Amino acid sequence: MKVKHLPGLDGLRFISITFVVLHHLFTFKTNFGFNSFDYPVLGLIGLYGIHFFFMGSGFLITYLLLFEFAENGRINLKYFFLRRILRIWPAYYLLIITALLLLLKTPFFRIPGITDNYLNADFQKSNLLYFCFMPHLQPFFFPTAPYIHQTYTIGIEEQFYLLWGLMFYFFRKWMYSIFIVLLFAGPLLNILHYLISETYKTSSPPFYLSYVKSGITYLQYSRFSTFAIGSLVGYAYFQQKNWVGIFKNGFVQVLVYAVLVVSIALRLSIPFFQNEYMAGIMACVMLIGVFKKDSFINYSANWLSHLGKISYGIYLFHMIAIVLAAKAAVVIFSSETGFNVTIFLILTTLVISITFGYLSYYCFETYFLKLKSFFRNIRPAH
Repeated sequence: MKVKHLPGLDGLRFISITFVVLHHLFTFKTNFGFNSFDYPVLGLIGLYGIHFFFMGSGFLITYLLLFEFAENGRINLKYFFLRRILRIWPAYYLLIITALLLLLKTPFFRIPGITDNYLNADFQKSNLLYFCFMPHLQPFFFPTAPYIHQTYTIGIEEQFYLLWGLMFYFFRKWMYSIFIVLLFAGPLLNILHYLISETYKTSSPPFYLSYVKSGITYLQYSRFSTFAIGSLVGYAYFQQKNWVGIFKNGFVQVLVYAVLVVSIALRLSIPFFQNEYMAGIMACVMLIGVFKKDSFINYSANWLSHLGKISYGIYLFHMIAIVLAAKAAVVIFSSETGFNVTIFLILTTLVISITFGYLSYYCFETYFLKLKSFFRNIRPAH
């Protein structure tokens, strides 16, 4: 019997977010004068984590839409969008309002080298993109605001929800083929982008090719092929395809983890296929996790599942946690003394981030999540 809640997904989401948080910590700690003990590998692991978000969203949304159609014989597009809005918008706007109207105007929360640069730019105009829920367009036109640069992924996700909902509603019978086209279109467009760039290295391309190149850049940025990989796997999992079951095998699980570790250790880069490669590996890890009884790493442990449940708030508010941890380190350690400062920054950032995630979920998000039940049950088609 198919179920709506997929085991292991929450735990994997928290683990991925943890690596993204650590990546941002080691990126921004230098702004506060903490320069030693950098770990570049965290940047790559964080990138794998971002691909897990996008791939996992493709998997989950595709699975849930297929579930809704199988259960009711139709998809209620309005209810689908309302459920997504109730899940995403409230905490997002809480962060946006807090960051732009409070943190930016409070000297204590100034980030050296970042806050002043943003305030000196024409930021008032760019705020409209955040308030209109288009943070993913911000980097194309304006400086990125402190504390909310990570929301670009939320904008990409919201764009994905809109497009996938419409495609499932109007082209449900062709969705599997659409996923495959999107998957292969990604690398082909990457090759085309490279050819245009190489051909016109020393000169400007014709105006039509400039638009083509810009369009490809945006499609790369939007990670449609990554979403497509998650959707293909979600479709296969829902349809209980035989090949999905191989991830119950212990040898296959060890092989997947070995490929992931080696890829990160060697910083493996696949020309034109890198996004698809990373998304594919993370899809394999997720398929291991959803088989709760067969996975030798229990991603469904209660503590992991609970942390995964509050992970949206952790992700949204972790930049505030990083700044608070850095401010505390400046007070406690009169000068940088090395590894002990790094450990303090890591532990303090994680503790504060988890606290923010807990407060966001139980003191704010749950009031809106309860409303989702009103837009969940629809009348079956006759």
